[in-house]
Amino acid sequence: MKASERLDRLENGWSEIHQAIKSITKVTGTFAASIASHDVQIERLIQVAEMQQQRWEQLQREWQAYLTTIHPRQ
Repeated sequence: MKASERLDRLENGWSEIHQAIKSITKVTGTFAASIASHDVQIERLIQVAEMQQQRWEQLQREWQAYLTTIHPRQ
């Protein structure tokens, strides 16, 4: 095999590696964005759950106060 043929094969190999790296970089960038979006969704769900818990606790206090007025403890 001539030196020029070897050089061509090496250049083709490097080109393929370069394309593969570009492809992997693109996929990992998309994946990272997806993870970040998912994290934001989870944070919002946690906030909603915390607000619902506070509302539930408030509702329990209000009902207890109401029940106490219609049936006071002796």
